[in-house]
Amino acid sequence: MDAAKMKRLANIPEVITDIPSLPAVASKVLQLITCENSSINDLMDVVSLDHSFASRLIRIANSPYYTRDTRVGDVSDAIIRIGFTTVRALVFAASLRDMGLMSDSTDRVLWEHNTAVALGATVIARETGLLPSGEPLIHGLLHDVGKVLINRTLREKYGEVIRRVQEQKIPFIEAERSLLGFDHNDVGEYVAERWNLPDHLSFVLANHHREDLLTVKDATLRKTVLSVKAADALCSSLGIGMACTFDLSDEEWKYLKLSNPRKRSGICERIEEEFPSHRDFIMGQGN
Repeated sequence: MDAAKMKRLANIPEVITDIPSLPAVASKVLQLITCENSSINDLMDVVSLDHSFASRLIRIANSPYYTRDTRVGDVSDAIIRIGFTTVRALVFAASLRDMGLMSDSTDRVLWEHNTAVALGATVIARETGLLPSGEPLIHGLLHDVGKVLINRTLREKYGEVIRRVQEQKIPFIEAERSLLGFDHNDVGEYVAERWNLPDHLSFVLANHHREDLLTVKDATLRKTVLSVKAADALCSSLGIGMACTFDLSDEEWKYLKLSNPRKRSGICERIEEEFPSHRDFIMGQGN
């Protein structure tokens, strides 16, 4: 770790206080994700902890993205249709709303972008076949959790960060480091340690804006973080949530098998089509 990053990380505990604990449902789902022998019955037990998950799972299973000739009417059928891995990620994502991290309009806009990136990373995984389609949803959802936690603790200062980003058209990281002395990637890495998140998830939170991701040695990790970065770029171009528009290098798009702009446009169309139903599930709208 370089000296500059160590200095930024040292500033965080003094400023970002009262980090909430990871919800019980999210903790249990993380256990399922790391357990190779977990089953649908195990997931059903977790879902039963919050009865609202059942109706929301059924609703998303019957959305245009997943619908087949017949509609599903119970949770087990919804899990089978959506896919075990994806449902685990969805339940983890939805449980985060219990943390009180959507208390103002800025929180909600930040989570809208996180939700869109989660969906985008899932679509990219499915369309390119580079990764299983479930876990990228968790990576995408949490990629900017640092922004949410900073806004929770430093609303006035983060409001100034947002104004500077919007007025000067600069990246969030640049404005955050200038005004706060650290950035949302640093906070993401810090909270990942506090929540005891898996190493690969912590890496995505800390590094999704890096420019040298093609040099990451672990191939699965490289694909994962680049998929999140790509989804972030596409969702930013669509103007979903609060984000600063940026692009990937030609080499990064090529690595993800997305060099063709038409293919990227197709993914954007899928994101726009399915975003409302995923926002409904994760953020609790429509309940």
